[in-house]
Amino acid sequence: MAKVSIGVPVYNVAEYLPQCLDSILNQTFQDFEVILVDDGSTDNSFEICQEYVAKDSRFRLIHQKNKGIAGVRNTIIKNVKTEYIAWLDSDDWIEENYLKLLIDTQEKTDADMVTMGHKVYQDGTVYIANYAERFGKYQNSEGAIPAKYMIEDLIRFNLMLPAYWGGIDRTSIYKGVFCKEGYNHEDISSRHKLYLRANKIIAIPDMLYVYRVRSGSMSNGGIHTFEKAKEVLSTFIMTYREIIYLAELANLHVDMYYEAMFDKMNVNEWYAWGLNDEDKDTLGKYIEDCKEKINKFRIQKN
Repeated sequence: MAKVSIGVPVYNVAEYLPQCLDSILNQTFQDFEVILVDDGSTDNSFEICQEYVAKDSRFRLIHQKNKGIAGVRNTIIKNVKTEYIAWLDSDDWIEENYLKLLIDTQEKTDADMVTMGHKVYQDGTVYIANYAERFGKYQNSEGAIPAKYMIEDLIRFNLMLPAYWGGIDRTSIYKGVFCKEGYNHEDISSRHKLYLRANKIIAIPDMLYVYRVRSGSMSNGGIHTFEKAKEVLSTFIMTYREIIYLAELANLHVDMYYEAMFDKMNVNEWYAWGLNDEDKDTLGKYIEDCKEKINKFRIQKN
């Protein structure tokens, strides 16, 4: 049996998929299997997956009716039999020493989770960050980042590590943990459960994962209508409140998470991009109403 399963969600990414899958084949660490889950693609993504399965027995392919990214991740989780799991989005790619560095770090530290920084690729330009400085603010004497800060990162993005991709996890910590289907940002809404289970979380500053920002995505194009912005904001609030609830059960000091949520509920955040001035004003009033209601609940709890 392989040491690592690489879960690759696939949906209408034919233009980028070969680069993604080739980057897996080119890894210096080769003791892996690949679980491809095609989520009902309507382009030729499924056929491209079949080509890789035909030429390399380490590639497994599952086809399902469209369930969204959360449904794909759940299918992958159910099919992992290896000791470790890594995630790679099918429009991204990894550099050749990515898996080796993660595995070597895990073996040195015995961490349940090892993650690293990432580069951002957009329209031919690569953007990098100083992850050594970013991580250093939160690491303890062992070089690990306590779960409380990883959970805060799901709201604030201080560490820029909120996603499933970008590291390896011990598969055993996934037992009973699944993504919420039917919601966006499935990583933010479930990743905190893994942080609370992990014995140790190591973050290394290397940037061997390349995250592609595609033109025309929501993050580029904005949201455009108040109703859409309200829907996205409501989803985030629901997710943040669940994070706070579980953090409280784990006896963590939750005020930091409330403050993080209030800071994020700002009309200038990304869910307001593309709105006209009138809709921004309406959204701003809605945000203040939400803050007031949440703060009343917070005070009652205390």
